[in-house]
Amino acid sequence: MRTNKLEVTKQVTAGIALLALALAGCDKPAPQVAPPDPPVQPAPAPAIPDAPPPDPAPSPAPAPDAPPPTEPSAVPKPASSGEPRVESMLAAIPSTKMGVAVDLRYSFEGEVLPNQPVIVHLAAVPRVGGANMRVSVQQSAGLQMAAGPLTVQKASASGVYRQQFSLTRLPGTPEPLRVLVTMQMGEDTGFGYFTIPLDGGTSAQKQESVKQR
Repeated sequence: MRTNKLEVTKQVTAGIALLALALAGCDKPAPQVAPPDPPVQPAPAPAIPDAPPPDPAPSPAPAPDAPPPTEPSAVPKPASSGEPRVESMLAAIPSTKMGVAVDLRYSFEGEVLPNQPVIVHLAAVPRVGGANMRVSVQQSAGLQMAAGPLTVQKASASGVYRQQFSLTRLPGTPEPLRVLVTMQMGEDTGFGYFTIPLDGGTSAQKQESVKQR
């Protein structure tokens, strides 16, 4: 009888121990699981500052103005170092019917040779006062030239009105140079043609030939 009680006591004690172990297992906290580390984000690339715009190319300097062409002188003026004196210039040959009171003188800077340009100087000298005087070089066969007319609104007596231009003689026998001069004198307008021979030589050569006579 005592043996049964002892067995019962051992079973009760073992049951209590198992129950205590079971309760202890329930009270033990669950292990904490560490969350995974967040992915490493790549560092943003440093911002590159915008490059400044290139400097605009400098504007080219304007070309210097070309010197204006020599214009005929519409007012009397003394001869400069590059112009012959009126006294040294040759007298152009007037036509037989002259209706204008103007003398015309000329001078070549060199001999008039084929295919060689030469400068021609003209000087119109009115003998009386007038208005609208015009000196026009006429085109001649065998000659190349670019001479604009000389126009004077008011011409005074004994005034000197000059003009110069380049002339080129073509091969062959060219015609003489002809110049038309017109001027208003009072209510009438006179005109006259002048002839300039091409073989007359320069004024210096002409004066030298006169001195030798």
